[in-house]
Amino acid sequence: MTCSAVATSLQPPRPHIPRVPKPSSHIEPSSHCPRILTSDHLLLWTTPAGLKQQKELESKLPDSLVFKLFQVMIWSLDQDTRSNYSASLLWFTQYCDSCNVPEGDCMPTSKSLISAFAALHTATASDKTLNNWLAGLHFWHIVNNTNWHGANMV
Repeated sequence: MTCSAVATSLQPPRPHIPRVPKPSSHIEPSSHCPRILTSDHLLLWTTPAGLKQQKELESKLPDSLVFKLFQVMIWSLDQDTRSNYSASLLWFTQYCDSCNVPEGDCMPTSKSLISAFAALHTATASDKTLNNWLAGLHFWHIVNNTNWHGANMV
């Protein structure tokens, strides 16, 4: 609930409705990755491990403090970075779906999964794009308070 409240607080006053995804942007339907604005992926896309961490945090801290914590994390990124990082989750989720990776294995992400994802895109994405995608995945792990295993593999 807290992440949803933070995401709502970031929305401009005019309503934004998620567009129907392009065929190239398809992901398998999942309660962990609802159809939402791309800019909200960092807060609202999760995995079983991420939900467990959020529930644990909410059981130990007042809602107002948890809200502030997520708000500060997401506000630490400018809008363009937040959008780029959120888009990286779409690419990573598509990759995991194409390889039939269970949602529980998407976060925390293993070294081999991170490396395979990066290796697949080395011929089609620039170094800058790939670095942004990996930084986005890393930040997603930070938001969800899960271990990041990408430091030494790529």
